[in-house]
Amino acid sequence: MMSMLTQEEIKVRKKDGSIKEGYQVAFTATTIFVSNISADIQEGDVVIRKLPNGNEDLHYITKVNYYSSKTGFPEHYQLKFTKAPPEQKMEKKVQNINFHGTPNVQIGDHNTQNIINVFNDLIQKIESSSASEAEKKAAKSLLGEFLKHPLVISILGSVAGAAIGLL
Repeated sequence: MMSMLTQEEIKVRKKDGSIKEGYQVAFTATTIFVSNISADIQEGDVVIRKLPNGNEDLHYITKVNYYSSKTGFPEHYQLKFTKAPPEQKMEKKVQNINFHGTPNVQIGDHNTQNIINVFNDLIQKIESSSASEAEKKAAKSLLGEFLKHPLVISILGSVAGAAIGLL
């Protein structure tokens, strides 16, 4: 089957930026076939195909499948790809913001508010209240039960676990 497809030479840009050259592959609309079973191509790599006009055609590898000769064809890799670069994870910037004498300030991180501070403040207010130790313990216990409820966990995610750690 692969001998029926036109073989082209490609380069592979690895995740670390290094370039591997000299691989012969065959392209279809959705798959790149690689007959060299020692080829060093992994998910996250970029296959660079040189076009006749000199431009480079980039293929972002999303899946690498190996097929043995038991399939009836010579052993080979089939690479799945996307033409659009995968989304990069945004780095979080650390910012120090100081407020002096300004109560009720709320700061969000890309419109996601840090609710852990609310629980921390609530626990501090329970501790500093004039209630008995038994009442304080009961209030914190109820707060803990609230944070362990499956619906609350599904909404708050890991924040619920972090807030329980404050108790």
